[in-house]
Amino acid sequence: MKTFAHVALAALAFGSASLAQASTASYSANFALEGGLPRLLTGNPNFDGPDSLDGRWTTIGTQNAEVRSRDLLSTSIDADTGAVVQNWGNTNYSANKDRSSGPPLSLGQSVAHVPGAGQVSQTSAFAGVNYDRLSAQVEQNTLLSETTAAATWQRGFSLDAHSSFTFSGIATLGLGGDAGPLDAITTFDLGAGSSFASLTLGDVLGRVRTSIGATISDMQAGLGNIFSYSQGPNGLLSLTITNNGDTELRGSLTAGSYVSVAAPVPEPEVWASMLLGLGLMGSVLRKRAKTTTA
Repeated sequence: MKTFAHVALAALAFGSASLAQASTASYSANFALEGGLPRLLTGNPNFDGPDSLDGRWTTIGTQNAEVRSRDLLSTSIDADTGAVVQNWGNTNYSANKDRSSGPPLSLGQSVAHVPGAGQVSQTSAFAGVNYDRLSAQVEQNTLLSETTAAATWQRGFSLDAHSSFTFSGIATLGLGGDAGPLDAITTFDLGAGSSFASLTLGDVLGRVRTSIGATISDMQAGLGNIFSYSQGPNGLLSLTITNNGDTELRGSLTAGSYVSVAAPVPEPEVWASMLLGLGLMGSVLRKRAKTTTA
């Protein structure tokens, strides 16, 4: 009977150790503006010129970089209930750790970095909004984690009647050391009544993605406001806003890079070892119960 118990506990321990360990993995999402922001008027003669488009910026804009991470230090199976027990490290969070303003046409700068929590943690996360680039990155070493990193930017605009502009950039996704393939897809979402639109390049498993979008806040120009998009080579994303109306069109542009890494479901061989341990443990308990009854 002791032999069965020892085998069962060994199997449980093996399953726990296998789940808690993982090879180094890295995740990244980046969006680099192609040629900078649309050349709308700023009202500042130092930045406006003959190449400025028929429209203007209406707000200074907002930038935000934030990261959150916690490590899965160990996983085991409760021998009594069979439930998975997860031991998490402390949650670390940081936002806009290093911020500086910039010229009106820049994104400004906003950086956040969070190292992993726990005595043996080696997980880190980074997000940054830096002039013409939005970046989000996560590095996992040995331990698994639940980690998010987001770099976002938004700015209002006013577009003159019968004019248009294009918001575009190069989106790149990176993934290394993860068992799941990087299957990237492009999606275009159009809001009801054409009040907003977004173009996203992302991983089908939701780990890495970038997006650009526009929202119309003043619909006085009517349904003549048109969103259109295109996807070019090497991750080029383009979103065009066209005002076919006779009045001014107001709205805002957005861009973002995101990484979201969740603790994965145990691999089949890990579950197999856990189930083997539980099965052997159940056998031991049944035999013990029969002996006690006799």
